[in-house]
Amino acid sequence: MKKILSAIFACGLLVLLALVFQRNFYEVPVLMYHRVDVSDRESGVYVRPENFEKQMEFLKVHRYHVMPLETLIQDLKARRRNPPKSVVITFDDGTLDNIKNAFPVLKTMGFPATVFMITENIGRPGWLSEEDLKILDEGGVSIGSHTLNHAYLPELPVSRVQEEIAGSKKRLEGILGHEVTLFSYPAGGVTPQIREFVEKAGYAGAVTTNYGKERHDPYSLHRVKVGDSSGNLFNFLAKTSGFYSLGKKRVSHRAADPAPAEDYLTVGQ
Repeated sequence: MKKILSAIFACGLLVLLALVFQRNFYEVPVLMYHRVDVSDRESGVYVRPENFEKQMEFLKVHRYHVMPLETLIQDLKARRRNPPKSVVITFDDGTLDNIKNAFPVLKTMGFPATVFMITENIGRPGWLSEEDLKILDEGGVSIGSHTLNHAYLPELPVSRVQEEIAGSKKRLEGILGHEVTLFSYPAGGVTPQIREFVEKAGYAGAVTTNYGKERHDPYSLHRVKVGDSSGNLFNFLAKTSGFYSLGKKRVSHRAADPAPAEDYLTVGQ
């Protein structure tokens, strides 16, 4: 009888520890994609279309809860917990392959996603057009801002920072005919002042890369980069576990605040 009670106690303790660990360390993975093709292999920010499809099938088969970024932001603000195996899908830059190669797969799987568009590139060769953005928007893919020029914001004077943030929002809203509420910091360049500018511009939330230490700040959400190496589904499993970033060092930004200098522009990586 004592052995049975000891076993029950041990199991209960393990469950309790697992719940405490999950509560304190689980982070809904916000996946960060860029290109879904092989045209820019040197940058390392691409996934082959066949690997992207495998990754989405993995999420579908294993019953992941693929949620809109807007929902995650609302839950964070309301302090609502998300179930395990939740995940968010995002794309930075707005290259044409997002609608050619990624969108059909997302549509087949019934997955929501967000594309962050560099607005000065709209309609240029290799980039999404205004019509593409409308199609994505109507097809369950939210459109967010990735600034006007993909500038690294901490290295810009305040006036240019505000223009990059607010000007891109206005351009997208003019195209889509409704409010744009999501923002992505180019190269993860966020400071307390820039974060404040994004909030005051009317965005509901924003994402970064591996910058920032606060996991639950809706205006500085950490993301998990997905490259072609994640075609290995064991790698992808780790990145979608919710614990992938545990123990990883978050890189700090390179400048404390926007530089109070003359008008200049540094393009992010």
